[in-house]
Amino acid sequence: MLHDDPVAGHFGIHRTLARVSSRFYWAGYKETIEIWCKCCEICSARKGPTRHPRGPMKQYLVGAPLERVAIDILVITDYFSRWAESYPMPDQEAETVTRIFVGEFIARFGLPRQVHTDQGRQFESHLFRSLCQTFKMDKTRTTALHPQSDGMVERLNRTIEDILSKFIAKDQRDWDLHLPLAMMAYRSSVHESTGYSPSMLMFGRGNRVTSRFVVWATPSNFRQHYSPVPCQINPKLMANP
Repeated sequence: MLHDDPVAGHFGIHRTLARVSSRFYWAGYKETIEIWCKCCEICSARKGPTRHPRGPMKQYLVGAPLERVAIDILVITDYFSRWAESYPMPDQEAETVTRIFVGEFIARFGLPRQVHTDQGRQFESHLFRSLCQTFKMDKTRTTALHPQSDGMVERLNRTIEDILSKFIAKDQRDWDLHLPLAMMAYRSSVHESTGYSPSMLMFGRGNRVTSRFVVWATPSNFRQHYSPVPCQINPKLMANP
């Protein structure tokens, strides 16, 4: 359930270990998890050649959720929490992108201070630029012909593709049906760069996933199951566990 389940995402050893260790313990559990992940046939079939390390990329420092978000077609991710949204779209027109950004993201999470995009015509359109100006969102963009300059979005796209590839049918026509649970798996897993799950940093609590049906935090042991960091940021989060 903590590795193979659709809401677990078939992640690697690091994220699977973090998910298991927050809920369970048994003697030699680290070795068990490592062996299980290495022996997973689905993960082994998906793995590609080892990537050569590159020079460190410049980090953009942020201090709160929605201070800066990055948008691709159509993936939206928050630089601070690493929370991400992904939306199937019928086309890539500026009207469609703008409508989904406003109706599905802004209406749910609020206005980001800064929006970072590539130089696609959807984001360079008068409509999208007018949206940013109207809502006082600072718009930045990647270097021309070099989308890798926004490495966070590129890595997220690879992660989503990797999760989906392990669950979709052979004809690959049902990927949009698996996308919501794939995103849930990503949001509920510990991110290596932050040490917390995106849902923990975005909302102050983790998502309830399959294993929560086995072990669930009651009000009396709430503090043992949830990190104190978000609660230190806002003590009211602990008022009504």
